Amino acid sequence: MDERHSRIQQYPWLSPVLLAGAAGLELLTPAIVNGAALVAVAAMVAAISGTFRYTLLIVTVGVAIILVAALMSEFTDFEKGVQISEVVIAGALALAVRRMLDRQSASFSLVRSTVETLQRAVLPPLPTIVGPMTVACRYEAASTEARIGGDLYAVEETSFGLRLLIADVRGRGLGAVSAVSIIVGAFRERAQSEPDLVGLAERLDRAVARSLAQYADPFAAEAADAAEAFATALLVEIDPRGTTLRLLSCGHPAPYLLRDGELRQLDTGEATPPLGMRDLAPGTGGPRSYDFPAGTTLLCVTDGVTEARNAAGTFYDPCRELRPVPDGDPERLIGALFSSVGRWTKDERDDDMAVVAVARVDARSP
Repeated sequence: MDERHSRIQQYPWLSPVLLAGAAGLELLTPAIVNGAALVAVAAMVAAISGTFRYTLLIVTVGVAIILVAALMSEFTDFEKGVQISEVVIAGALALAVRRMLDRQSASFSLVRSTVETLQRAVLPPLPTIVGPMTVACRYEAASTEARIGGDLYAVEETSFGLRLLIADVRGRGLGAVSAVSIIVGAFRERAQSEPDLVGLAERLDRAVARSLAQYADPFAAEAADAAEAFATALLVEIDPRGTTLRLLSCGHPAPYLLRDGELRQLDTGEATPPLGMRDLAPGTGGPRSYDFPAGTTLLCVTDGVTEARNAAGTFYDPCRELRPVPDGDPERLIGALFSSVGRWTKDERDDDMAVVAVARVDARSP
């Protein structure tokens, strides 16, 4: 159980209020009416929403209220004993529940730590400086579960310039790890030799197809049909002088360009099928070129950003919601973006987010 998903946690004052109500019932109502039920509810609410110590405090105060009230009542000793025993049993159950939740939380933290270590092994940090470019990246798993996701990124410095890949594999779990390693490995190998982005995309597509044929479905254990596996991808190339930007999107969200504090989404042109599905529409799409002057930042994201929803179900739009936009520092830009998405979703996301930002900061470059 992820305690951040407990609605009761939004009301930390609920248990003390219930105890106050129990005390009021004992003091202001006839003896036949008592507050034992409210004490039991208060103890369980504390167990769900608070720490073990907090639960123990609520249980102790609750038992004390019922004990004093029982001793002051005109009930028989047997009736008093029953009333006190009910509250003690309810308190013991609340403490047991809190202990169980603490153990589950510890296990969840261990699993999440293992997953994050595995993610870093498959997806190591990117270089921070590549030629005239400054690079920053961040990956953050969804808050709802501890399973490893399929978001990935990679950067290679080649004779053609800086080449960048950001992609999102369908599915999660160990199958996604296999897919991520296959795609990243193929990109690192082929980015050095393929003369254009279309050829590079075709190479990556063939790598995905081979993995499907060899491993049936490395993408998702949940998939009933291996043919359903695919990965959206965005390929980026910045020429060695750092002045021209080329983009090729394979079904992936379009990137954003930041210049002079203005963030705008770039047009990636005709839709191109995702990796693993390019044979469905061969020859479609092509790279788009843009100027990339000094002081400009390219922001690439996965759909965990663009499909993040608020409470009303509205998708997040960086161009509208990211204000003010940090300029000239990719690391600050990514930090501001994650903070903005967190505010938009109230930290309740159901998809992973991967972001890469590349800035041309060398003003002396032509």
